[in-house]
Amino acid sequence: MKKLSLLLLLTILSNCSSTPSINSCFRNTIAPITVFLNNPQLNGLLTPNGTAAISGGINGIVLFNKGTGGSFSPYIAIDRQCPNKDCTTPMTINSPVLECSCDGSKYSMLNGSLIKGTNNCEGGARIYTVTQNGSSLQISN
Repeated sequence: MKKLSLLLLLTILSNCSSTPSINSCFRNTIAPITVFLNNPQLNGLLTPNGTAAISGGINGIVLFNKGTGGSFSPYIAIDRQCPNKDCTTPMTINSPVLECSCDGSKYSMLNGSLIKGTNNCEGGARIYTVTQNGSSLQISN
């Protein structure tokens, strides 16, 4: 009975995952990127609804301050590649919205979901995991 309980517990734990949902059109992985909030390039992140664009991902990454705070990091990282992949230019940042200039689709910077237009993929914009440690942010898959 103990072996069965242990096997059941291990099965449950192995099925738990902290991996974020990935848009079906984006199978990219990135090497972890570390940025520092005291970098002048990231000054826009210091206020709620603030943004900062950095290199990385498929077509650049936009960091967005959701303003949530508390025990959760208020930051989200979104790839600027249009989810329909019909555009070679990065999505335009109009906080709190990202817009694909080729098809006019709009995506929420709060969670990457489609706001307006069409999306040929399961999911919205590509979201990366952001982990805050003091004044540094680590962006990863």
